[in-house]
Amino acid sequence: MSKKNPLGEFELIHRLTSRLKYRAANSVLSIGDDCAVYPVKSGAYEVISTDALVEDIHFKLTTITPEALGRKALAVSLSDIAAMGGTPKRVLVTLGIPKKISVDFLDKLYSGFNSICNQFQVEIAGGDTVSSPKCFFINVSIIGEANPKRVFTRMGAQPGDSIFVTGTVGDSSLGLKLLSKKTKLTKDHKFLIDRHLNPTPRVVEAGILARSKLNVSAMIDISDGLVQDLYHICKASKVGAKIQADKIPQSPEFVRTCKKNLYAPSPFLLNGGEDYELLFTLPSDGVKNLKRQFLKAKARVTQIGEITQKPKKVYLEKSDGQIMALPESEGFNHF
Repeated sequence: MSKKNPLGEFELIHRLTSRLKYRAANSVLSIGDDCAVYPVKSGAYEVISTDALVEDIHFKLTTITPEALGRKALAVSLSDIAAMGGTPKRVLVTLGIPKKISVDFLDKLYSGFNSICNQFQVEIAGGDTVSSPKCFFINVSIIGEANPKRVFTRMGAQPGDSIFVTGTVGDSSLGLKLLSKKTKLTKDHKFLIDRHLNPTPRVVEAGILARSKLNVSAMIDISDGLVQDLYHICKASKVGAKIQADKIPQSPEFVRTCKKNLYAPSPFLLNGGEDYELLFTLPSDGVKNLKRQFLKAKARVTQIGEITQKPKKVYLEKSDGQIMALPESEGFNHF
């Protein structure tokens, strides 16, 4: 976007969507969350989302294989469905293909599509192929299903709710940094790079929450960064949050790599995007049950903080007890 229009990504989205006046009478949830939600005749809810991946913005053809690119392109959309508590069902895939892309590349790309579709039982139902003058791009539209009583949105977090995150945070952004280094890759490096190139959408963990009776009050997937996405919940729910620095879950590979390379972990943990973990809130009376269910499923979940009354403010409590305000704008933003 031109520097003459210095809007950020989310300000631009708000500006453009505020011009849209028509809304379907049966719309449950429209623009503003991970998915749009509509009722269908079966009694279920249909959850719909779309994502674009553009060469040199989201990926570089020199650092990712076509198979991994195929998996990741679908994984980021599967993650949106998971964030709503839904089950992914069908995708539509559009490719913008420049002359430099070979048929062999596309064959391998579709091997990646096929791999993740088989893993999560998702059908590619159609799409489109078009020529592109320079950059290769992929657009994925995804359709899932959800129980009307178990759709999770960014709205609903209440003061006193506990904040949880699945898996570990910061791996993907550190992996991205390592991709640009020209040093010999260690086993830890390869793990972190794989976390960036081959993320796992938390469909299984979302299913645990959706099938449970836990009162999940708000949920989002971490695509823009922990703090940025927590701000999305806070804005939608009109609340604030405080997270504890020493509670943010880190992989051993992340810890070792930061120490060995003298990297400060905070920028990766707080502002690094594309972890695609689930970030959600839950009333305190459900915490024990949540931990019990995740332990039974051998899935990782960590309590990292609490929702507060002060609206749209996120604070970090350091290990020494010092509390600092966290700015919203340091996560990933296209503009």
